[in-house]
Amino acid sequence: MITLGAYYGGPELHDSAIWLLVGSAMRAAARVRGDWTEGAAASVNVVFYVPGSLDTYSALKRIEPARFSRKKKLLLVAVPVPPEVAQAGGSVEFIVDALHKANAIAADVFAHKGTDSFDLAKAEAIVEKVRQALLAQAG
Repeated sequence: MITLGAYYGGPELHDSAIWLLVGSAMRAAARVRGDWTEGAAASVNVVFYVPGSLDTYSALKRIEPARFSRKKKLLLVAVPVPPEVAQAGGSVEFIVDALHKANAIAADVFAHKGTDSFDLAKAEAIVEKVRQALLAQAG
């Protein structure tokens, strides 16, 4: 399973193009995956860190696993949004590529930890439906 979230580094990002795009991806993922119960199955929470005037998230250099909870069967994957991507309003390609990478990271981490296996095929199907929803909305 896959869930999405975001941290925004400044109030100026409220209602910005990147804020709207990430929000649309979050809603699309929630619609596609349906009901989700934390701890029911191995899951990844993909969190986009969007730089702004109050926080640039400069410590984040690449998409990486950030926190793992064996009890919740949940891996948080941090996705730093490059400043130029944030200023340009983001892109469907950036969001989808980040989700694919986060899924691959989750599959590796869950396999390495020896816990429940992460359903990569199901997560990838969700990403494809998110991509379709974002493209339909943009077009």
